[in-house]
Amino acid sequence: PQSLTIQNSRLPGRMGYGIAILEPGLAIPYLQATRGQIINRISELKNFGFKTVIDLGTPKKEARKHQTETEALGLFYINIPIEGHLPSIQQINYFTQQVVKFSHNSLLVYAQNSVLLGTMWAAYRINLGAPIDFAIKQGKKLGMEAEQELAIRSLFTK
Repeated sequence: PQSLTIQNSRLPGRMGYGIAILEPGLAIPYLQATRGQIINRISELKNFGFKTVIDLGTPKKEARKHQTETEALGLFYINIPIEGHLPSIQQINYFTQQVVKFSHNSLLVYAQNSVLLGTMWAAYRINLGAPIDFAIKQGKKLGMEAEQELAIRSLFTK
């Protein structure tokens, strides 16, 4: 699998960023998961075998529309409405639980920005037991910035 980067996790236009999680510790870039095909609608996710979507940071009102559309296709939809670019420890733990639970289900993780996606991925990897420096490096490749790195390091080194 390709390594995760901001560029290969970018969705078309200004739609955000996504990665596919194949098993709890393994994610691949969005475009690799779709074999290079650009998905413009939630309804197209099913064509690529996705069965679960975790939506990071989308406000609840907008997320309700996404949930309705996603569930109408028979897919699972999980929204974690994070404000800003830094998830709380409760949100990180919930994300970790959901990924472990649904990663066998062709899971797509979506975020409106790369900073949040990278930060959540790094925190999740640390939660699974990855070395902090390794997880931070992965998170930075996906878009995590210095401010979030400091916060994540502080959160997990207490």
